[in-house]
Amino acid sequence: MNEEVNRHYKIKSLTILAKLFNKNCDCNEPSLVFLKVKNRDTVGRCSNCQKQVSITSKTPFDNFKLPLSYFSYILHDQILQYPKVVTSTEISRKLNLPYKTAYYLKRRIQVVTSLLNETLQKQLYNELEEYGNKNPIKLPKSGDLRPLIANKPVAVADSVVLYSSSLRANKHRSRRYKTGTSSIYLSNSLGGEQKGILVHTVGVNHGMTFYKSIPLNNQSYLLQDLNSKIPQAIPLFTDEGYTFIWDRPNHRMVNHSKKSSDHRYNLSRERWITKDGVSSNGAEARNNTLKQSFRSYHYISPKWSQLYLDEISFLGNLRYSEGLKKLLLDDTDVGLGDRDYSLTNYNRNTQNLKFFHYKPLSLEERRLEGSTNLINSLDEETLNKLPKSLRHAIEKNNHFWKNPGKTNWDNAKRRNEHKSNLIARKLWVLLEHRKWTSLEELIKISGYNRLEILFILKRWLAVGLIDMSRTNTRYIQLYKIYKKSWNLYYLVYSERQNELRENWRIYNKKLKLKSSRSKIVGGVRKYGN
Repeated sequence: MNEEVNRHYKIKSLTILAKLFNKNCDCNEPSLVFLKVKNRDTVGRCSNCQKQVSITSKTPFDNFKLPLSYFSYILHDQILQYPKVVTSTEISRKLNLPYKTAYYLKRRIQVVTSLLNETLQKQLYNELEEYGNKNPIKLPKSGDLRPLIANKPVAVADSVVLYSSSLRANKHRSRRYKTGTSSIYLSNSLGGEQKGILVHTVGVNHGMTFYKSIPLNNQSYLLQDLNSKIPQAIPLFTDEGYTFIWDRPNHRMVNHSKKSSDHRYNLSRERWITKDGVSSNGAEARNNTLKQSFRSYHYISPKWSQLYLDEISFLGNLRYSEGLKKLLLDDTDVGLGDRDYSLTNYNRNTQNLKFFHYKPLSLEERRLEGSTNLINSLDEETLNKLPKSLRHAIEKNNHFWKNPGKTNWDNAKRRNEHKSNLIARKLWVLLEHRKWTSLEELIKISGYNRLEILFILKRWLAVGLIDMSRTNTRYIQLYKIYKKSWNLYYLVYSERQNELRENWRIYNKKLKLKSSRSKIVGGVRKYGN
């Protein structure tokens, strides 16, 4: 790198750090100039009061011994090469540095991009939340959604596996877990160590996308990541791996394994885009880009996975942030526009490399995670405010999950309760608060049969979550459901033999019966006797 280019990128690096970390003096008219202090390139001097300010102190480039021009030069190169990644070997070759030196230079750049990506994530969440408050979106349960979501933000989510353990496990890949999780862990006989990387992708179509390294593909980790990035009012399209979501009214799913109704074909065309316009292709496309980009690394330890994911996420999101893009790419000194990207919260003592570590779960921790308990987390004051029947049902449910039996009957009951609570959460979302909904409409929208739904509704009616009415017509019994409560709680739905008679008595007592009379025309009933 010749002297002129070196000076250009050195000033660029100082400008970026000064803007991002708010480096300035305390005088009335601060104006920092660079490269004015002999042999101290990282120090800026105020042209007004002559005070000297260290640009790199309390930043990821504190105690940086290499020329500071390397930072902006490599960062500029990474932005231009995206989606291709710049590896430590490539940095070593371009700057004629030892591999270890290039490796630690890349680490410092990754810390900066991770901090910036976190800022972009918070700003996107705030913008989506503000949009949802100003423009409330309510998608219908069925029908074509494409005209309704045109020019509106639609979130997508999916998960993907990087670096399967099959090539690093000597044929000892774990088979104790379903889907992609089985590909990232070694067999339990070898200690169950995590070798691969499981990534959760969350983003907005035609917008920013963020990646999170997670240990298990279950409700706890996926829901926590979704809630931190996407407000509940924003439409969310996923595949059927997210059936546990019940508190997002605008959540829709696409079945990637849907069979074709035409006997000539095996799979349906609707497994990618449904007739209603539901598709998670936005997340699938970003997953494809991620897998292609990470081929250049050959392998990454799960310990550093989050740093690498934040880096490539930031490089992809930069095009949607005009002020930040101009600061990092343009030759002229520019501001950041009306958005604040300052990283003043950075603390070198607490946010060192250990702060960005991903800690894999041990075998024992995964076993504990696998045993999901459906316990209602309610304090005593909130519990006492609930109706007596609902309070007793919640206490019974919590007692069942806190004191699990070990017999085959208990294991089967737990499996049935997981299934019943999953169906209950999906049905609860379909019911509108303080409005009557017919059972036939609920069957059509949910896809469950009549007996499955009535089994759940009977329990809700007994504890006072809903009201139900039944109209006896000549050929069929018509049910209507009235949703009284805002919240749904975990309940025990299965019944013992000695509980059946009492539960049916409560059900028949609370069920509202309505008579149906046929119209009489000329003294004769219109539809016969």
